[in-house]
Amino acid sequence: MDLNNYMVQHNRIREELEIIKSLCKKGNLEQTASEIALHISALAGKLNIHLSSEDQYLYPALIKSSDSSLVAMAGDYQKEMGNLLALFTKFKEKYNTKLKILGEKDRFFGEADQIIKAIEMRMQKEEGGLYLKVK
Repeated sequence: MDLNNYMVQHNRIREELEIIKSLCKKGNLEQTASEIALHISALAGKLNIHLSSEDQYLYPALIKSSDSSLVAMAGDYQKEMGNLLALFTKFKEKYNTKLKILGEKDRFFGEADQIIKAIEMRMQKEEGGLYLKVK
């Protein structure tokens, strides 16, 4: 199974995460909130494309595998991703505009850090586990 497209998608997701992290490091939300909101929305689009592709093609193919450990792993990953998607969707809806970010200044940086780490850990887990097993 060719996973190159999924790796390209991961790299595009990482690019958005790095931009958001860089903007957050500047610390001045008055100046960066609009751009952060823009990249949160861009990240949402890239995540949706990636997750739709996984849900429609990757996971159904893996669940049909004759390798029972791969089937179990794919099922576990799919369940975990549903939770992460729900967390990210909540984050996105809370912070997808400058005004929303500025209205929650005290919470924004901590919540952004948490969701970014969760997405990064998920991609690392896929690349270091599931994707290696599929190859």
